[in-house]
Amino acid sequence: MKPATLKALKGSIRKWERIVAGTGADNGWENCPLCKLHLDKDCNGCPVKAATGKACCWDTPYSDDWAKSVRRGRSCWGFANTLARKAAARKELAFLKRLLPKPTKRKVVS
Repeated sequence: MKPATLKALKGSIRKWERIVAGTGADNGWENCPLCKLHLDKDCNGCPVKAATGKACCWDTPYSDDWAKSVRRGRSCWGFANTLARKAAARKELAFLKRLLPKPTKRKVVS
C-alpha cells in the first residue's frame, strides 16, 4: 500500500472511531480521507475498492448498514445516535481496520 493511501486509511479509521465514540459525524466523502485521495479517480487505488471490487464503498458496512440506518432524503450522513447507527458504525470501523496491512515479520540478524 502506498504511504499516502495508508495515511488516508488511518485517517478514515480515526473518523469512524470518533463516530463510534459519539464525538464525530459522517459527512460522506467530505470528511473521508480515503475519498479525498481516491474518489476523483473512480476510487482506483482505494483499499476499499480493492477489497470489494466496487467503487463508492458499495458492498461494505457503509453502504449495507450505515446508509440504511441514517438515510434522510438523498443524504446518508449523520451521527451514530441510535442503536442501529452505533452498530453500523462499529461494523464500518471493523471493516476498515481489516484493510490495514498485516505486519511483516523481520528476520533478526545475529
